[in-house]
Amino acid sequence: TESFKVLTECPLIVMLLFQLYPRYIQTTIPNLIPLMVQTLSLRSSAGRLAPRNKAAATDFLAAQVKTLSFLTYLLRAFADFMRPFQESIPKCVIQLLLTCPPDSVATRKDILVATRHILATDFRVGFFSQIDVLLDDSVLVGAGG
Repeated sequence: TESFKVLTECPLIVMLLFQLYPRYIQTTIPNLIPLMVQTLSLRSSAGRLAPRNKAAATDFLAAQVKTLSFLTYLLRAFADFMRPFQESIPKCVIQLLLTCPPDSVATRKDILVATRHILATDFRVGFFSQIDVLLDDSVLVGAGG
């Protein structure tokens, strides 16, 4: 199909695989983190899509948010590998909030939970340049809020 629903489950599966096979974490994480950040930076043009494609774009956004959640899970243990992305991850978070449809309440909540986890680390400095945008009601809560 043309759905991203399966992709949404991939970060959780990778997390499970790391729990089952921890010896592969150290060699895999340095390669995986840049790919995950690159995935976060991809954009769809959901506002200009046909209804069928809007559903796919919403599913893709959900997959990106699961990827973001996985990154925040890795943040504490692998901060050194993530340091090169300290500025780009917050920009991606803002873009995810901006593109999150008003009716995707659970997805927006997941973005905000991931943001809270990032803000609890020294990676919060990446949000400093984005603070005005982040605190804008239409970005933080969304147009439907």
